[in-house]
Amino acid sequence: MTTDKENLKHIFDQMQKNGFDLNEPLKWGFFFFDKNKEKIENVFMELKEHNYILNSIEIMEDNLWRLFVTKTEVLTVEKLHKRNIAFNELAQYYDIQLYDGWDVEKA
Repeated sequence: MTTDKENLKHIFDQMQKNGFDLNEPLKWGFFFFDKNKEKIENVFMELKEHNYILNSIEIMEDNLWRLFVTKTEVLTVEKLHKRNIAFNELAQYYDIQLYDGWDVEKA
């Protein structure tokens, strides 16, 4: 996933306009994809050590396994930007095809 700090600033501004309290914990979701389920499970085992919750590991239509994890916390633009960089590096370390970004919802 390409990470762009300026784009994140815009998204955070929109979130605030849409009623998200960015000073309160939000439920952040993160997605990883690969053809090899074992590699996906290895990524989850690492994330589990950092208190990420497994929402699902499932096979998608394109025969890619999707890992969806969440963590409820307060993130700033800077922290999310650094998290995206770290997750790109994590995907590269485990030879995962794709870290596909994040979503967020009110906790």
